Amino acid sequence: MKKKTLIVQAALLLLGLLIAPTNSMAFDQGNASRIIKDIEEMMRGTASIGEMEMTVHNPKWERTMKMKFWESVPDKMLVRVTAPAQDVGVGTLKLGDDLWSYNPHIDQIQKIPPSLMLDSWMGSDFTNDDITRESSITDDYTVENLEEGSIGEEKTWRITLRPKPSSPVVWDLLVIEATQEGHRPLRQEYYNEKKELVRVMIYGDYKLANNGKLYPFKWRMESKREENRFTEVKVLSMEFKDKLSERIFSIRSLKKGRR
Repeated sequence: MKKKTLIVQAALLLLGLLIAPTNSMAFDQGNASRIIKDIEEMMRGTASIGEMEMTVHNPKWERTMKMKFWESVPDKMLVRVTAPAQDVGVGTLKLGDDLWSYNPHIDQIQKIPPSLMLDSWMGSDFTNDDITRESSITDDYTVENLEEGSIGEEKTWRITLRPKPSSPVVWDLLVIEATQEGHRPLRQEYYNEKKELVRVMIYGDYKLANNGKLYPFKWRMESKREENRFTEVKVLSMEFKDKLSERIFSIRSLKKGRR
C-alpha cells in the first residue's frame, strides 16, 4: 500500500510539473502590454519641434553640437545643426525607411545606402539605423517576459522583448526598465544575436511637457564595448504639436540650413 501511495504521489507531482506555467509564460501579458503602451504614449506625440545639445565623448576627445529638430510621427524627421560654426547647416532627413544627409560645405546631399545603416550618426553612439527605425515597439517586438526590479530606490518593471519574425531590426533582444509607478522608462538595454550587451540607453531629467505628460529631457547612450564612451543628448526645448507642415520634410528644406 505504501509503495502504491508513493507511485500516486510521484504521478501527481509529474502532472503538476507538466501543467505548471514556465517562467517565460508566468508573467501577466496584459500588464506588460499596458506598460509598453504607456511608455510609447509618453515618448511619442503626433508631432514635435525643439532644440537639443548632443555631446559625443570617448577617451580621446569630446565634441558638442546644438541642433534643431522637427518630427512627425511615425516616419518623418528633420535635424539641422546650429552650432558650432563649422558644422552649421549639416542636416539629416528621414522619410519612412529612407535617410538623407546634407553637407553644406560641398552643397551635397547623400542618400544613406543600406550598407551604411549601422554606421555612426553624426559621429555619435547612435546609428543611422536608430534614426530610420525609430518606430513603435509594438510594431517590431513581442513581449517575452516581465519581472520586478529596482534602480536605486525606484521599484521597476523589467520588460524583455524579442523582434517579430518579419521585423527588419538589428537587435536580437531589448530589455526596457520602467518605473512601476507611472511607467517612466529609465533604462533600455540592447543585445546582439550572441546575447551580448552592446549598449545601454539611460533616460533622466523628467519634466512636464506642453502636452501635460512627463518627458525625459536627458538621454545617454553608453557603449558597453568601449570603456568611457557615450553620447549624451540634452533636450533644450520641446513642444508637441498636433501637426507640422509636410513642406518641412523635403530635400529643399534639408538644404535650407546652408549658410
